[in-house]
Amino acid sequence: MLTIDNNIGGYQGAVAVGMQLAALPMADGGWKEYFSESEQGDLRIENPILRAQTAVLLENCKRWLGKNCRAKKGTNGRSHLDEGTVSALVGGYSDYLFPVIRASFPNNILQELVSTQPTNRRTATVVYWNWIVGKGKGSYAPGQRLFDANRGKQDIGFNFSNELVDAEVLPVLGSANATYAGVLSFNDGGGVRAGTVRVTAITTAGATVREFFDNSQGGFIAPAGITIASSAINYRTGAFSITLTGETFTVDAPVVQYRWDSEGSSMVPQVDVQIVTSTAETERRALILNYSLESAHDVSQELGMALEPALLQGASEQLNYEISRQVIHELWAVAPVVDTFAVTSPSVQYNQQDHFRDLIFVLNKASNSIQRRTQKGYGNWIVVDENGANMIESLPGNMFVAAPRPSSVNGPHFIGTLMGKWRVYKDMFLSQEVGASADGNLLMGFKGTQFFEAGYVWSPYQLLYTTDSITLANMVTQKGMASRYAGKMVNSDMYVRVNLVP
Repeated sequence: MLTIDNNIGGYQGAVAVGMQLAALPMADGGWKEYFSESEQGDLRIENPILRAQTAVLLENCKRWLGKNCRAKKGTNGRSHLDEGTVSALVGGYSDYLFPVIRASFPNNILQELVSTQPTNRRTATVVYWNWIVGKGKGSYAPGQRLFDANRGKQDIGFNFSNELVDAEVLPVLGSANATYAGVLSFNDGGGVRAGTVRVTAITTAGATVREFFDNSQGGFIAPAGITIASSAINYRTGAFSITLTGETFTVDAPVVQYRWDSEGSSMVPQVDVQIVTSTAETERRALILNYSLESAHDVSQELGMALEPALLQGASEQLNYEISRQVIHELWAVAPVVDTFAVTSPSVQYNQQDHFRDLIFVLNKASNSIQRRTQKGYGNWIVVDENGANMIESLPGNMFVAAPRPSSVNGPHFIGTLMGKWRVYKDMFLSQEVGASADGNLLMGFKGTQFFEAGYVWSPYQLLYTTDSITLANMVTQKGMASRYAGKMVNSDMYVRVNLVP
């Protein structure tokens, strides 16, 4: 994903910008302290991409605060929130706003399911590309797509980049006793390689396929039943001629296959890289929190803690939960059902756990269907509902390795790894999606190691931002909290479903 950021300047990748911000100390406008080991704990994020993305979101939040409290700018053009600046707007509110962002974003379930591409603009831009034949060769025609951004490799052959011209169309052969002549297109560089030319034509009588081979000596060898009066081929220029006796051919154009010496040639096949950009407008999720002055006082007196940090944490969890559910809902909506699996064992002699092992065949089938349709990767994560989890968690430990129970199981969460290749997540509400099976459901998808290798892009802009707290005449305090992000489906073929049946 590429973005233009006028505050930093230039046309830069958001990830590159984030890496700079993560390496700079806060005194210089960066966020290094949020990714370091300190007395409060080890805040390091080993993945450099994730570290950079987190820094971008922290920076976006700082700019939001800065616009409202006249943040100072350093010589590098970056905003600085000193103690006086912060207290003018939000008191100590940023003291726990930034840590919540730092803690919640790297641990969001969407990091594992889809491509996460933070944007520093209200319009997120996704960039991908297609490979298209520019200068053709043989059966490869200009405009033909070699690689499609959504469906991967489009060519089943392997002769585009080598020296073999696999199927060049020639002029139609003439009548009996006529001379057939032409010029092979790929003839510069080292010229046509002797002994590699094969002309294929179809006779009028009996529609028989006839093949004429060059003899490596500047002429052609006649196929059985055909008489060549004369023939010649110039390997340097590609010019050739064949005079036949007593045979005519159909109006179908003959096809020639040959090799040429491409060293020094200007005829090397060319690929046009088509850069495609797709934009997505950010949307907002917002909440207004209402609480009385008395409740804030009581929490402070009874529990010895401020109420607002807890409210901020709760609002962040609610917003993240709804965004995760929205993305899973959108993935579910485009995923076809590729197979079903019966929950009940087909035989009393076949115990239930052994039957559950057979699920792996169905999951392999689903995974391979993703690879076949996209040619980018195999399914490597699964989201299950309660019944799906019941089945997978019943598998033996050498098949399913359960993860430690998370501190909070509200919303979709990671439960373990299946067969060492599928990360499994549990979403209790998957069973309530349209078209879901009452007996259980599995949603499978692919996410690669690179941040652009996924079928869906989530682009958070402002992960969490707030308004001032306003206390009304009725002693009720209100605070607004919101998140801005964009979501974009770029390749629906990366997702499939498996329904469980009785």
